[in-house]
Amino acid sequence: MSSHLSVILTQNKLTGENFNDWKRNLLIVLNFEKHSFVLTQPRPPTPAIDAPDRDFVALERWDNSNLSAMCYIKTSMSNVLQKQHEEHQT
Repeated sequence: MSSHLSVILTQNKLTGENFNDWKRNLLIVLNFEKHSFVLTQPRPPTPAIDAPDRDFVALERWDNSNLSAMCYIKTSMSNVLQKQHEEHQT
């Protein structure tokens, strides 16, 4: 992540009471990094073995962006909230 963007998330960690500000800052980072689509688009289905390469590429892109988004979300939470959500999947 770009250093100027990491400052946004480290200085504005989610504590529970600042959700709207945290969400706005998180979306700035996810949009800049081109990962925000995973918040609104479902995971593509697993392609059949003989599916076109673009189907596999789309799935891999979604999975990679989803992992990145989860990491940004979890690292931008307070330690207490991180522990409460460490087992959550998307």
